[in-house]
Amino acid sequence: MLLLTTPMQAFVPTGIVMLAFRKRWTARWAAVHGFAYQRKTGWPVPDWNFPPFSNRSACRFRVRDGMRGSVGGFAASFFHVTWLANYKVSVGPRSRNVFVLRLPRALPRLSVGVSFDSGKGDSVQFESAHFNDRFFVYCADPVFAHAVFTPRTVERLVELKWSGGATTKFEIVGDLLVAISTAGNLPNQIGDIFEIMRIIADGVPRFVWNDYGTTVPQGNRGMQERIGA
Repeated sequence: MLLLTTPMQAFVPTGIVMLAFRKRWTARWAAVHGFAYQRKTGWPVPDWNFPPFSNRSACRFRVRDGMRGSVGGFAASFFHVTWLANYKVSVGPRSRNVFVLRLPRALPRLSVGVSFDSGKGDSVQFESAHFNDRFFVYCADPVFAHAVFTPRTVERLVELKWSGGATTKFEIVGDLLVAISTAGNLPNQIGDIFEIMRIIADGVPRFVWNDYGTTVPQGNRGMQERIGA
């Protein structure tokens, strides 16, 4: 009798359930927050020089669904990307959720999150041990990193009830703030990641834009425009 009354979902792996409902949840979040959702985007795969886009073992990248809108006054986009990981002895599907905010000007590269990317720069430590334990900052210019993450920004990030440091990586690449995450399938996760990005972007002092910022040539914005950033 137990088997007859137990919901079918109880026998289905969580990952399959997540995959089945992910697009529906994303579309629902988009509708609530004023984003325009596209079940099929036709967007090109970004040519960013950091993982997973730079992985030599990765092939057949595809951008699936996505959405465009704004977060805290910044043009924003989200898309789900899939690819095949070819490790010679095995080939398997992989996927990530990608979040993008357009920044006012291009800034030097800065990474936040656990990473094995050799081009990310050196580890940068801050006075807050709680921040260092939850957000892992890498940058070739520690002075720039400390200028971006002001004490107020660090404080606001620490106050968040967020534990995705091992699953989400943030990158400043040109005039984009990008987040790559295995999370972001649930509506609350989408909001949490965009909120972190908003706090980071909002917290950049004016002198950083003036002293470190550069203007991206219009001709180089084609890819960014097409992915909705």
